[in-house]
Amino acid sequence: MPFNIREYLRDFYYSLFRSKGTPARLSLKRFLIVVFLFFAYPLWNLYIRAGYALDRVLYPELKHLYAPDPIFIIGNYRSGSTFFHRLLLRDSQFTCLKAWEIYFAPALSHRKLLRFILRVSKRIGSPVQKAVSAFDNLLNVIYPMHTTGLYTFEQDSQLFYHTWSSFNIFAIFAFPDLARRYIYYDQSVPDKERRKQFEYYRNVIYRHIYLHPGKRYLSKNPDFSPAVETLLEQFPNARFINLVRPPEEMLPSAVNLWASNWIAYGSPREAFPYIDVVKEYARHWYYYPHKILSELGPDRYQVVDFSSLIRDPKTEIQRVYEAFGLGISEEMLQVLNDEKITSRRKNGGYPLDDMGLDGDEIIEEFAPFLADYDLNPVCTDRQDDRVKRR
Repeated sequence: MPFNIREYLRDFYYSLFRSKGTPARLSLKRFLIVVFLFFAYPLWNLYIRAGYALDRVLYPELKHLYAPDPIFIIGNYRSGSTFFHRLLLRDSQFTCLKAWEIYFAPALSHRKLLRFILRVSKRIGSPVQKAVSAFDNLLNVIYPMHTTGLYTFEQDSQLFYHTWSSFNIFAIFAFPDLARRYIYYDQSVPDKERRKQFEYYRNVIYRHIYLHPGKRYLSKNPDFSPAVETLLEQFPNARFINLVRPPEEMLPSAVNLWASNWIAYGSPREAFPYIDVVKEYARHWYYYPHKILSELGPDRYQVVDFSSLIRDPKTEIQRVYEAFGLGISEEMLQVLNDEKITSRRKNGGYPLDDMGLDGDEIIEEFAPFLADYDLNPVCTDRQDDRVKRR
């Protein structure tokens, strides 16, 4: 299990000595968070490593495991990936890590231990279960954008918290200079480091499949968009679904997401910081994965338009299943029939003026990065309509 100690120390150095004027400025709240993380993280990391050490003793057969070729859902943040991922996971042929498995049980030994603790807890009044429920309720107050909790399916790139090498860390340590290498992952992270990080990720996935034989692993990670070449190196037969939401809808929602993260972990003075950084990664994550993956055949790469997905999820998902040669059960068809009504809601209402954003300008700015998508006429039609109205 690798550990990027250089990035770990740099994040804390920046927090203590270079945070002035950033969303991570050293307020009392922020100082307490930084101190807690600095001392708690090594203990948590040792716990993770101990589980893997036990696995080598208790599960020697893990050395010979392999995972069925996974499906990766990528695309920018706030492009419907959580909705799409959780909807597909209602199909019993798929599996993925849940939050409790990512944070507390990536090893098989961890899972055995925690299940034992839960059985004991249940016999004495379920104090652990009650604590988990209270924690989940708190999470949903802090992150109201979608339902979350320890028992929900989550983006498994959070496994890289174990190794301290992830764009996700930007939510806690808001320093663009340190996060930028992960915006351009395939180009900026050295080959040896990329290989070690994703070999670790692959080994965790193998463990999960060991407990769910016969299932196909379904991953959802916006921050894997700049790492598609690395994914293809580790999973040569993987399939990809690229979710594309019109930038004039995606960008304000993403800006709001990051602002919420930085409020949760600090005391920013600016309401919507680093809009330029959000735009920077969004441009690359629109352009780069499609450039690389469009060379794959339709049986391995599909683009899903957010507007089409929300308008008619059943038709869009059936199209993807057919392209990938996946069977669809009667139970899943019923799920899709039931979902058609509830999924028509559209996010919006963000204060563009307060963010310093303009919908028409966003369309113009991002048009070159969407030019190669076959479904881009959705955006183009909107732009043409605006031009006509002028």
